[in-house]
Amino acid sequence: MADPTTFLETDRLTLRPLKPEDAESSYLSWLNDPEVLRYRAPKAFPSSMIDLKRYLASVGERGDLHLAICEKAGGRHIGNVSLNSIQWVHRSAELSIMIGAKDVWGRGYAREAMERLVRHGFESMGLNRIWAESPNPAFNTAVERMGWRHEGTKREAFLLDGRFVDFECWAILAVDFRAKA
Repeated sequence: MADPTTFLETDRLTLRPLKPEDAESSYLSWLNDPEVLRYRAPKAFPSSMIDLKRYLASVGERGDLHLAICEKAGGRHIGNVSLNSIQWVHRSAELSIMIGAKDVWGRGYAREAMERLVRHGFESMGLNRIWAESPNPAFNTAVERMGWRHEGTKREAFLLDGRFVDFECWAILAVDFRAKA
């Protein structure tokens, strides 16, 4: 039987709303794992279960679309994908993703979840532009392969392993998405 909380799905994944019950030790461990947080900004302070519960309680209030990424086989929550900073007047949003379960890294789940959310953003939400920025080479390669355009570089915008590295800025427009579909 299909999961009734499924919002979007792919062949291997379900994307569902984040919920308070997601405040589990595995999720909390992602938020305190230096390897998971390597390319993410909030890594200077530890996260507690109280922090995680507060975050999950506030997700619905911000007007962003935050989804849990779950494996279809077994339903395990392995990460999150979001459209944040939605600007309805300009029909623009920022895409963010985190795969916290390190045992599934390298299986293409991030790209699969991003492709599905981008399609939803353009086809169902009426967005015109989806953008992202990252110092993560794997993320940058994935969005480039997905047809996103490199829009620029924020020089030395991120501290990584004691040195400043660049943020690469990317976007895809609805017209580009439709052309490749």
